[in-house]
Amino acid sequence: MKSLHSILFASMLTFVVSTSAQITITSSDLPQGGESYTIQTSLTETLYDFTTTGGGIVWDFSELVSSSEAVVEYGAMGDAPVLAQLSFNNEWTNGDYLCDLFGPGEFDLAALETIGVDLPVAISNLNNYLQTSNDSYNIAGISLSVEGFDLPVEYSDIDEIHPLPLNFMDEINSTSAYTVNIPEVFTYETSASRVGSVDGWGTLTLPGGQTHEVLRVNTTISTHDIFSLSGSDPFEIDRESTVYSWLGDGGMPYLEVSTIFGATFSIEYQGEAIMKDTSGTDGISAVIPNAFVTFPNPVNASDDIVLSGANIDTEWELRDASGRVMKTGFGNTIPTNGLASGAYLVSDITFLSQGLRSRPSTVIIK
Repeated sequence: MKSLHSILFASMLTFVVSTSAQITITSSDLPQGGESYTIQTSLTETLYDFTTTGGGIVWDFSELVSSSEAVVEYGAMGDAPVLAQLSFNNEWTNGDYLCDLFGPGEFDLAALETIGVDLPVAISNLNNYLQTSNDSYNIAGISLSVEGFDLPVEYSDIDEIHPLPLNFMDEINSTSAYTVNIPEVFTYETSASRVGSVDGWGTLTLPGGQTHEVLRVNTTISTHDIFSLSGSDPFEIDRESTVYSWLGDGGMPYLEVSTIFGATFSIEYQGEAIMKDTSGTDGISAVIPNAFVTFPNPVNASDDIVLSGANIDTEWELRDASGRVMKTGFGNTIPTNGLASGAYLVSDITFLSQGLRSRPSTVIIK
């Protein structure tokens, strides 16, 4: 007799042969300047298997539950900040960095919060500058506002996200790098590599019954960061994430799932929201920002992890690199006894009974 879990798991996943044909992704299928896209952030605790792929697949993720909705807007280069146009909209003197559009991005400096580093200045208004008319889809640079002053940053090694046009079985193998230098404040250097492939094609079904013909892209991103605060020794950290993207003619991915150390920490999809009240339930939870940071980081195996921002009522959860729960408890310290050296994820689960858990913070035990 099949277990309830296996029956439920099978009912939530549908992978069958599709009658649709393989598609090709071109620049017209990527984000366009002046367009906006409605993106749902889904609950991360699901029984879905996001790894299964192949040719002629039907991925049925119609039961994803939205916890929040956002509208993502992309702009034409003529609408970019003035200083950024000198770097990314200047064909005559900076042709290698000529971009087609810009849009919101996630600045890696934000990841420093998860390793206990407080930035000494206010940073906002991050934008990515994108090239869509070459033989690959690229991020050529970023701009950010530092204490209200717009700062463009050109990549020293342009980030090639994937080839163009993009087809089933295409390989992804690229590197990227850039440096942000705020004199007498801090220097942030980051370099990364992308390794992956287009490992599937077929039909994607999302909440509301929306169906899309897609290519599935599987990319592992390895990042090395060096942060140097003025007057302090450099701090280095390595990070690795795997991103599964289902791409079609919708501009942004129709579905994108990000994992760290095998644990899913982000699920985003385009289209209508299916909202569900998860209060009083187990196993399904919305994601909220992490209210604390870990310190010190890295931490010696004989020392406690201190959770800055936590209090005596804070309930935390510590998972290992494979996603297994290693410790749970209350308060603002986590004992490291019995833990092997490696990377761990810490989440605030104080409101788990209400369907809320925090995005995980990374802590390194040495």
